[in-house]
Amino acid sequence: MPQKAPIGLSYDDWMAAFLSVDEVLDSDRKYDGMFKNIDTDMGERNCLRSFVDAVNVAQVLGEFVLALAYGQDDEHHDEGQKRLAGVAMYPKGCLAIDSQRTDWAAVEVFICYRRDESCGPYGENAHRNVLSDDTSREALEDTMTYASTVFEYQQRTHHFGVVLVGSWAWLERWDHAGVVRSSTFDYQQDPAKLARFLSRVAHASAEARGHDTTATRVLEPSADHDILRNWAAKAEDYVTDPRLAKDDYVGKLFADSLNQARAWWRIRVADEKHGVKDFLVGKPTFAAPGVVGRGTRGYIGLSISDPGAPFVYLKDCWRVVHDRSEREGDILSYLNSQGVTNIPTALYHGDVGNQRTVSQDLYLFSKPGGRAGVVNHAVETMEVDEVAQTADRNQQSVKWVSADSGPGSKDRAAEVAGQSAEAGDNGKLTQDSRGNCPLSKHRHYRLVVKEVGLPLHRFPSGRILVWSIHDAIIAHQDAYEKAKVMHCDISVGNILIIPPTSKNGKTTYQGLLADWELSKRLDEYQKDTRIRDRMGTWQFMSVNVQDNPKAQVEIADELESFLLVMIYCAIRYLPHTCQNVGEFIHHFFDDSAWVDETEYTCGPLKRMVMDSGVLKTLTNRNITFLRRPRNPHSGPLTADDRHPIDSLIMALLKHLSARYALAKRDRGKLVSSVEALLAEIHMKHELDKQEREAQPQTSLAGLFTQLPKYIARGVVAARDALFSSSYVAAYLDEKRTRYNSQKPVESPEELYKGIQTHSLLIYFLDTASEELSSLWPGPEDRLPDQLKPKRTSEKRTAPEGETTGRPFSKRRRVDGAWA
Repeated sequence: MPQKAPIGLSYDDWMAAFLSVDEVLDSDRKYDGMFKNIDTDMGERNCLRSFVDAVNVAQVLGEFVLALAYGQDDEHHDEGQKRLAGVAMYPKGCLAIDSQRTDWAAVEVFICYRRDESCGPYGENAHRNVLSDDTSREALEDTMTYASTVFEYQQRTHHFGVVLVGSWAWLERWDHAGVVRSSTFDYQQDPAKLARFLSRVAHASAEARGHDTTATRVLEPSADHDILRNWAAKAEDYVTDPRLAKDDYVGKLFADSLNQARAWWRIRVADEKHGVKDFLVGKPTFAAPGVVGRGTRGYIGLSISDPGAPFVYLKDCWRVVHDRSEREGDILSYLNSQGVTNIPTALYHGDVGNQRTVSQDLYLFSKPGGRAGVVNHAVETMEVDEVAQTADRNQQSVKWVSADSGPGSKDRAAEVAGQSAEAGDNGKLTQDSRGNCPLSKHRHYRLVVKEVGLPLHRFPSGRILVWSIHDAIIAHQDAYEKAKVMHCDISVGNILIIPPTSKNGKTTYQGLLADWELSKRLDEYQKDTRIRDRMGTWQFMSVNVQDNPKAQVEIADELESFLLVMIYCAIRYLPHTCQNVGEFIHHFFDDSAWVDETEYTCGPLKRMVMDSGVLKTLTNRNITFLRRPRNPHSGPLTADDRHPIDSLIMALLKHLSARYALAKRDRGKLVSSVEALLAEIHMKHELDKQEREAQPQTSLAGLFTQLPKYIARGVVAARDALFSSSYVAAYLDEKRTRYNSQKPVESPEELYKGIQTHSLLIYFLDTASEELSSLWPGPEDRLPDQLKPKRTSEKRTAPEGETTGRPFSKRRRVDGAWA
């Protein structure tokens, strides 16, 4: 069934909010007939050519012009013919104007076009503001993809776009909180509205057009360009000399980032203590896809403000601002001061001027019945860039939020399973505790750290994978014990590897636990229940956190996340008996189960593994890690076939599953006790009906009515309230005695106790990777990535060079990466 499309603001209010001018407006008659020669029935290509000519001939764009914009070739177009994507506004002289390509680094405004109204982003009858759930999804994702690509290739605070559907049009302004669109208008009948918009954008300042003025593009001739050109020339040296590439891996990564197809930038970081610092960067080693959310990008930067121009890692993001938010640089500096080991060293950080999102503010002023839009890409990939941490790529939703429906309304379009409240990096949006506005306020922020690490997925061998996670757990223990801080977002993207080199003087690999922006100070976290909400990266949350969004994160939850990281890396890059890696990763890491229309919990496979303490597939086949790849038909496995990490994962699962066994046993005790109580009540009813009538007992119906309340209070409270019968008490005592007499040597209580502190896991990993290092295979156990992603039914047009696969889903995090 079609749903109402977002209206946002009226055209006049939209223009006043974003592109107001002081001078007297030209008469609308100046633009009469501007688009009269555009026949929407003459084909998309011809229609757009006529549109481009009409605007350029009218000379309303000053130093800009319109040109056709093209996407990637695909099977639906003739050989050599580019797929037409829309129209782009470029500065005059841009090489893309006369070539069949799109220069995303130079696009000022992108105009998306759909000839048929029924194919538009808002489905049939777009001018009536009707949103179609089915026919319009792909078109809507196109408009989001174009906006996302502009943000990816440029340094922007916001971006203006236009959507044309037949003769109808509306305007859009994107920032990291959401998108605000204007009301729909007929640009052929009322050409002044579209012409006035294009003219005002073209004559606005760079800052008003959405450019980040603290980032300057490096062009030639300039001293900065000479520096970067010399570094780019060294890329070939690293290719021909593998030993140089290994010993100077940071220099190699920096040279590789200076891809000529991407812009180079001088980026400014204003630190309250150290002043302004400048850094030269190339292509980001990580760029969170999508627009809405933190939009994190990570760069290897050349610090030209410091002596010797050392390499650093620069994180650029849009942090969520609320009354309890704390800047990551402040957290990291505090941890550094407390002597926490195996974490990045904070150098400089600061908010970027007064750059903030405004969509969340305009949401509150949208007309009654109108809507402000929050749109997130349906990212379908788990593929990891050579240097990027992709745990931050999330399954994202397309969601429009009604101003008159409130945050809990069911009037939402295209909801995707696994979404939750608040925009996180590429974040999800559903209910929000901040009242009726579900859009998060973001502020531009940069952080510079000393260490440039490799992402965990680039571990050279299984032993180094385990050792790096071992170091990260030590960092977590230090932060917990020395600084009283809980990380709360353990994921594959937040653990780095520092290889030993002659420059850093290290003799062995070191693991770093990075990305502390979601961490919580224990004193505030434990006493303020408002902070307790499911957070972190969905794929690596413990079963307990996924099942209990309001529960306080405990050490056991974080240790479970570390194990999940180990399993994730091992299943992708080490030999094993799992025959379908993509299917396992989807079911084990991505999956979720809906409890009702608004809440979701852990997926069935992860729950099954944690309950049983055995790593297996959804078809109940045990997974064994091997020392080397093995033919499935080569006979039974022997002890010599098993990889050391297999025994380690089994041991850790045994301890972690004890937690759930205890919880399950306690629930079972309550159920058994209730059954015994019901039997006792029934027996008393049959044996002594008169006495029972004289001494009223709780009725069966009343008992069942009260059970949810009792269970919610916990086993002890329920027993106090229900079990007044001495017979039942004796029965329970007998059962308890029988259980204790049959209790195994390693009880669940003892196993669970081992994961309530860090010591046991640190001991296990240290012993396995260090003391027993001779038992591990060498680098030959590392395989090429075994994840072969398949496109899902929800396709999207990905930027050039981006792979597609299964989606990642996340709560309150959508980026955060170090490389």
